Amino acid sequence: MSAITDFFQKIQNQIVEIQTTINQIKTSWENFQKFWDLFFTLVPWEVLLLLIFSVILLSIFNSISPSTPKANLTVSVVLLSALWLYFWGLFAKEVSYSKVIIASLYILVPLHAIGMGQWLYGIGKRVYWKKRRIAPKQWDAALHQVSLDYHELMGKAHGFHNVIQENRESIQKEIERLEQSLQGMKGLLLQRKSVATENKDTNG
Repeated sequence: MSAITDFFQKIQNQIVEIQTTINQIKTSWENFQKFWDLFFTLVPWEVLLLLIFSVILLSIFNSISPSTPKANLTVSVVLLSALWLYFWGLFAKEVSYSKVIIASLYILVPLHAIGMGQWLYGIGKRVYWKKRRIAPKQWDAALHQVSLDYHELMGKAHGFHNVIQENRESIQKEIERLEQSLQGMKGLLLQRKSVATENKDTNG
């Protein structure tokens, strides 16, 4: 009797295991579907197709110019987008330019985000240092900046002693920076002079 009970118990356990496995597969499949539904909600399917064909075209361009992968991918995306618009216009009455542009930006913006950030950082840095040279707030800061720019100019002038003409642009930039620092020092002197004159007139 116990053997029969054990037999049916094993069958029942196996059925439970099979049901558990089926439920796990079903849950995994539902999660898989939810993931792709969410993915294509955030990223249109056109972007995925454009990316796939761009990568294929990129491999061709990289074989021609392997040192410029970012530029190659940019050209691939732009070229495929143009072809997309062209063929869309052939087979449809209305062409959604915004859809093509948005799909392209999904690829191009992340591709150039770091470069754009570095470019903006470089501009901000140049503006900051130019302002610091032209409009110093403290006399010590003005002196320090003039000293730095002077030594930088002298270092490059001596370093490029035998190749001045080949490096004249670099030296010219250093001269302009030193001139800006001197201009800032002169402006600070004039400010202090005007303040001293006003104080003298007030006391008088």
